[in-house]
Amino acid sequence: MLARLVPALEAPLPRTALAALVALAAVLVVTPLLAAAARRRRFGDRDDKSDSDTLNALHKGKRSTPIVGGIAMLAGTALSTLLLADLTSVPVLALLGAVVGLGALGVADDWQKTFGQRRTRGLSARQKLVGQVVVAVAVAGALLGQAAWGAPGAGPDLAALTRLHVPVLGWALPLGALGFVALSALVVTGTSNAVNLTDGLDGLAGGCALAAVAAYLAVAAVAGDPTLAAAWGAAPVPGAAAICPVLGALGGALCGFLVYNRHPARVFMGDTGSLPLGGALAVAALVTKQELLLVVIGGVFVAEALSVIAQVASFKLTGKRVLRCAPLHHHFEFAGWKEVQIVGRFHAAALALAALGVVGLGATGLLGAP
Repeated sequence: MLARLVPALEAPLPRTALAALVALAAVLVVTPLLAAAARRRRFGDRDDKSDSDTLNALHKGKRSTPIVGGIAMLAGTALSTLLLADLTSVPVLALLGAVVGLGALGVADDWQKTFGQRRTRGLSARQKLVGQVVVAVAVAGALLGQAAWGAPGAGPDLAALTRLHVPVLGWALPLGALGFVALSALVVTGTSNAVNLTDGLDGLAGGCALAAVAAYLAVAAVAGDPTLAAAWGAAPVPGAAAICPVLGALGGALCGFLVYNRHPARVFMGDTGSLPLGGALAVAALVTKQELLLVVIGGVFVAEALSVIAQVASFKLTGKRVLRCAPLHHHFEFAGWKEVQIVGRFHAAALALAALGVVGLGATGLLGAP
């Protein structure tokens, strides 16, 4: 919208920078207002204790913290996107739709935890999964429609979109339309759940997500600009740069949120924030055709998810646990690490993995030709 009124904002970089600033300002203003309202309405008090008495004791002081950070992030991201992103772009609409759709699912979950008649632990795993799959299928359908019937150059063609590129090896595996839908469902549900699992300590998920969002912003900028792609030694992906303002807005919103979420946290993001954060990373990976790169850039989230899978599998098969507590960050809590120590080291790992992914993009040709 503003890009049409201000010629200087036609270039992707100024628009992306302004999108980040608008979202940052919105979150900084809105968050304390929402937090104050939440305290009056007790939107934070919840009865979602874990099965671990030790974990409940460690986090006893967090139980009344308002879970409105996700709402503020959604508002800031949506406002900035509507003002500065190209709303005629299908990838932009797919990314925004995923953020809003998964955000709505998170609102339902957080509302159930706080205001539900029985103060349950939120939506069931099945309900969440169904919602995530619906969003993923809608995203895949939009991208497939663009590839099949959209304007040339607005995005990859159908054959390119439905290939899975294997990093380093340079393989391109044809999936077909149904395979791409299945891949989208796997990436969206897996990433959104992984970010959700990581959201257990002050600033942990937000900081790790910020590193991953910044990395995919760089990937989209390189892939969407033929000149940058040539300089980086990568093949271009038509339409990828259109999502840069949305990722910039999300990054700015995360920065604003972290101001209030750093230890000791004054607000939490809840599922309202964690589910759309993971979904946004997943859609960015799908749009840039770098789905497998997400395993590197989002390596902290992968480790957290795998720790839960390993813990559950080990207990069911052997009756023994491989970790003191899962997800992984709780294992270190139980080992005596301080919360800020855990978060700092996880953030360092997230930054290193994000940098590795971006550097490896050019060094190994991870953007292999469509």
